[in-house]
Amino acid sequence: MNGHPVVHQFTPVLIGRDAVGHHTLQVDQILRELGADTTIYAQHTKSDLKNRVRRFELHPSDPAPDLIIYQAATGSPIVDYLMTRSEPIVINYHNMTPAEFFYPYEPHIGAELDHGRQQLARLCRKADFAIADSDFNANELRALGLDRVGVVPVLFDGSVLPADNAAVSGVASKQTRSKVTVLFVGRIAPNKRHEDLLASVAVLRRWVNDIELVLVGSSSSESYTSALQEFAARIGIDDIVRFMGSVSAEELVACYQAADVFLCLSAHEGFCVPLVEAMAWGVPVIALEASAVPTTAGDAGLLVKDPSPTLVATAIERVLTDEELGQQLIDRGLRRAKQLSPPITRQLLRDTLEPFVAGDYSRR
Repeated sequence: MNGHPVVHQFTPVLIGRDAVGHHTLQVDQILRELGADTTIYAQHTKSDLKNRVRRFELHPSDPAPDLIIYQAATGSPIVDYLMTRSEPIVINYHNMTPAEFFYPYEPHIGAELDHGRQQLARLCRKADFAIADSDFNANELRALGLDRVGVVPVLFDGSVLPADNAAVSGVASKQTRSKVTVLFVGRIAPNKRHEDLLASVAVLRRWVNDIELVLVGSSSSESYTSALQEFAARIGIDDIVRFMGSVSAEELVACYQAADVFLCLSAHEGFCVPLVEAMAWGVPVIALEASAVPTTAGDAGLLVKDPSPTLVATAIERVLTDEELGQQLIDRGLRRAKQLSPPITRQLLRDTLEPFVAGDYSRR
């Protein structure tokens, strides 16, 4: 390479508050710190980020880069274009939800995800290296034939994380509250299995009178969201379920501060950032032992092997009533959140990218 190395990032969508979007912007900053000249190319972007991105259709007329990084999370015409390029390619893989979760509610999203997986298989045969944000995702890439895969947790937005003293004071204040708040943060999407959350809280309500279920996250499927609301009414808990939708950072912090338990029964996660956020706020985590969740939670979560409502409700009651167990989950969660904190992850990603920016692929 002559002078500064040129690195082009490609992403189907660039949205600042989106996990992949935030990660992409952080990668761009790291690359610049390493001395690279960078450009981000996207198929779609929000208006407030248009000065940070170029339309990927313009790339053929731009000077060729030394390295291409592709942020993979869904199907996109970008992959078809990258298959025609001769430059070294690094895949940064964030997971793709299996299409079968979406087909009953949003067939077009299911088709897009199916197409994305087919594209990913082709790109794995072409790419030089991949970075996956969990062992679960890395194993998927290896199964597609790409052996050179490193694991680096996703670079998420740390602005909603507390200082250590804020987390401790938040935990102490919960002992004086009477209402039990069960929280889940994540898109309303079929793979997240919100219906299992509703069913579990319906059972728990028989044992705990003053309880609420708070669901934070935008909807990926209006038909799925409507089905959930109808289900909540049918099982008699619509009066204690709050669909918050997308919230501000300040509102999200307030939700974590008010939560007594963070409950995740998602059937498919590539990493699950809200687990880390909840642990950082000293909220005990109960989660389904599936996909990437066990790796992200480490020893800090109470994992259930089955989303049976009675089993899950029993686990919640135990955490609420067994002070020793609850404190163990809090303490382990605080330690695990520090291990996955943005500064540590950022340095790990910088170390991973540095040889590629220098043009050295033999070390990986």
